[in-house]
Amino acid sequence: MTDTQAISNYTQELCNTLNDNNTNTEIKYIFDWGTKFHRVAMYQDNHDNSYRQVAANDRVFCFVDQETGDVFAPKGWNRRAKGVRFNLLDEASRTALFTKREV
Repeated sequence: MTDTQAISNYTQELCNTLNDNNTNTEIKYIFDWGTKFHRVAMYQDNHDNSYRQVAANDRVFCFVDQETGDVFAPKGWNRRAKGVRFNLLDEASRTALFTKREV
């Protein structure tokens, strides 16, 4: 498995972890593919097999660099904060992120 595949798999695993720990069944965490980053964000179930961004939440949960696995906190919907918070390819860092569940 390449690093890019592993990063995508870990990003999906992060979304699954967030969803498993979320008490509101109407809300799902989903990641979008960007050109350089995955964007993990909160979406609301429309009950027709589609989701829409939660209107009150104009920020994403985190950004994940598709090449390095670096996890960044958000500054908004399209902007990431400076400084790496976690790395999905590093097992200790990934475990810390999944346990903490906040960036």
